[in-house]
Amino acid sequence: MSAVPVLLSQTIEDYLTARRARYSATTVKNEGHVLRRFVANQGDIQMRHLTPEHVETFFLDLIQPHTDRSGVRRPAIQPSSHNFYLARLKSFFTYCSKRGLTKADLLTHVPPMKEVRKIRQQPSPDFLWAMLDIAGDPRDRALLAVAMNTGLRANEIARLKVGDVNLDTLTLRVWISKSLIEDAMPVTSDLAAALRSWLADYARSIERPLLGNDHLFPAATGPRYRWRVADDGTKEKYQSMSTYVPHRPVTKLHRVAQSALRQVGLPTRHEGIHTLRRAAARHYYDSLAADPKRGHEGAIRLVMTFLHHTNVSTTEKYLGITSELKARDESLRGRSFLPRPTTANVIPFDKRRA
Repeated sequence: MSAVPVLLSQTIEDYLTARRARYSATTVKNEGHVLRRFVANQGDIQMRHLTPEHVETFFLDLIQPHTDRSGVRRPAIQPSSHNFYLARLKSFFTYCSKRGLTKADLLTHVPPMKEVRKIRQQPSPDFLWAMLDIAGDPRDRALLAVAMNTGLRANEIARLKVGDVNLDTLTLRVWISKSLIEDAMPVTSDLAAALRSWLADYARSIERPLLGNDHLFPAATGPRYRWRVADDGTKEKYQSMSTYVPHRPVTKLHRVAQSALRQVGLPTRHEGIHTLRRAAARHYYDSLAADPKRGHEGAIRLVMTFLHHTNVSTTEKYLGITSELKARDESLRGRSFLPRPTTANVIPFDKRRA
């Protein structure tokens, strides 16, 4: 009796199910996007028929102008996207190989691409304060304050509940999605003031005491038109104000960050909460590294814990700082590089040819 054919799509769903038990929902969602795109491009073939040529064709299609699954014409993907897709497929193929579903090295024809390392935007503290001062919505101002004072990721901020805030002990209980750990982060004096103000506004807005299970940053309904009966019995149309929905978290946090960036005159393309995370980390690093007793090594290790990274090299790459780069900058910045000749070693030009 022949074995039941194992299809690519079913293997992908089994793989994603296994990943959900170990990794964050965002990680699994991103992997699913890449893998399902691979199926759409190559077809739902049997795993035993999958070859390196299928994978090579998939990437060749991506690195030139192409049409996506929605029928939209897209430009070639960037090297960073190419390498991101490559890493996701590599993890999937390792899973398949360990289960005997594949034998060949399916990535043998697909090397990684060189990426252009750009210096990412890191707004200075002056810009960060300006963004807070301009924020009109009390919720958005407090949300920005959390991002600037904790360096948390967008999904970690959206997950916060009112009960996670303890202004008596100045701690904020957070769930770190990538590391799968809970951390009681310290609340700075600036953040404490922002949270006190927001929690008071929040309670007044929903006209009841806050509950521990209420989302710290709730979704909001837009202004709506409603009908009411006037004293004379006639119906009249009126516009109700926006209201907060405590049982639903705020979404699209990047738009809150982009709005603040735009209002202070900074670029917004491909920017979001991560821009504030980088800015907070860089400011923390600069303030720590200014202490000669701590230096680069001591500063970068504290920033590593601030960002909840697992190793120093990740933090250095994230900030664009290494001990070598810092030493180079300190040895050159503001100093004379080419010493001027003195009268003792100056040879007249007409005697040099003699």
